[in-house]
Amino acid sequence: MLAALDDFGRRSGFRRAVAALGLIGICAGAAPPAHALSFIRDAEIEQYLREWEMPVWTAAGLDPESMHIFLINSNEINSFVAAGQNIFIYTGLLLRADSANQVVGVMAHETGHIAGGHLARMSDAMEKATIPAIVGLVLGAATAVATGNGDALRAGMSAGESIAERTFLSFSRTQERSADQAAATFLDSTGQSARGLLQFMQKLQQQEYLTGAHMDRYLLTHPLTQERVDFLERVVASSKYPTIVETPARKEEFARMLGKLVGFLAPTALVFQRFKETDTSIGALYAHAVAYHRMGQEDDAQKIVDRLIAGKPNDPFFNELKGQFLFEDGKVPAAVPYYRTANRLLPHNSLLETEMAQSMIETGDHRYDDEALAVLKDASGRDDENALTWRLLATIEGRRGDMPQATLDLAEEFYAEGRLREAKGEAQKAQKMLPNGSPGYLRAQDIESAADQAMKDARR
Repeated sequence: MLAALDDFGRRSGFRRAVAALGLIGICAGAAPPAHALSFIRDAEIEQYLREWEMPVWTAAGLDPESMHIFLINSNEINSFVAAGQNIFIYTGLLLRADSANQVVGVMAHETGHIAGGHLARMSDAMEKATIPAIVGLVLGAATAVATGNGDALRAGMSAGESIAERTFLSFSRTQERSADQAAATFLDSTGQSARGLLQFMQKLQQQEYLTGAHMDRYLLTHPLTQERVDFLERVVASSKYPTIVETPARKEEFARMLGKLVGFLAPTALVFQRFKETDTSIGALYAHAVAYHRMGQEDDAQKIVDRLIAGKPNDPFFNELKGQFLFEDGKVPAAVPYYRTANRLLPHNSLLETEMAQSMIETGDHRYDDEALAVLKDASGRDDENALTWRLLATIEGRRGDMPQATLDLAEEFYAEGRLREAKGEAQKAQKMLPNGSPGYLRAQDIESAADQAMKDARR
């Protein structure tokens, strides 16, 4: 489900937060302040993107389990890779894509940067910094490169200043061409067409005639030249797979992704302009249900989601959406069975697990505590950067009277949020309560050390 991550303490699914990791190929240009950057979490969209790109990662010799995709809530067209094997995609890019193949092509290009070692010059300071701390670094560096103002870089960053600036300034057309070549090779080896990447580049080519103030940021650090377009045209012409062939399932996934994004992110009036009320396609139904829910027309929203579930009762994401609507409408106990169903149909998904646990905890029914604790432990082991998971764990452990573990969970939560001083304080408290040398004690030491180092880096 789609929900805002600065609402993460109250909601789950499609979420946003001030969180990012390192940089390369990131947007330059007038960057928004760090606090304005929002990240979105959505189990369904993340799964589709991972499934689409997994063959490309394998072809690139990368471990798919080590790859991470982050969604940035912004209407701009952009994507970048950063601080290891992390791909960041702006919702504006997804909303302007015409097919899944175009999205796959863009991600294949970013994978080319990772496989080509274009991140090798990143500093240890960036690698060790907390996610929120690096947001300022990323945005400050982007602004500095676009404006030539070094003060913007220093003002926006907390670590790795000179390395970040050199990385931006060294990002070259040569690297872009190399990433294009790699993307084409990966796509061809997996039986997919590079035509989607070509189509996306041709779409962006129209932006080159705009002024810098209005140009999409993607173009500022992914310099688009006619040479690159010509290269991709030759690649497509000589490929075994010159045309785009997408399965009906992938077309539906793309339509669902667009419907969900439009439904949650666009003004409700625009939702119904893009998807007419007479439109009964899967994407339109998704968008309509979400728009009605946002408008408070719960009966209309529930009718549509019930229709979706009736058509595909074993779809985890339709059940998740039903749970979300009920949860947000204050019918928390009624939401639990739908979240349970979603988790049964798609087990060990950290976001779905956290959503179910949150609904169970907020019922106030302690009979759910053991079940909620079990799924939260599984979720934290799969995604240790989800602050809500740690917060809920602290709640459950506190209820059970395990204050040492609850305190450690709070340290994890604060560290994931970039609240370094609080993280250090809770870690110190946890060490006083946990057995010396125990795994929890050692983890508390690690958090204290990492938070302390990040604060020292920020003062430099």
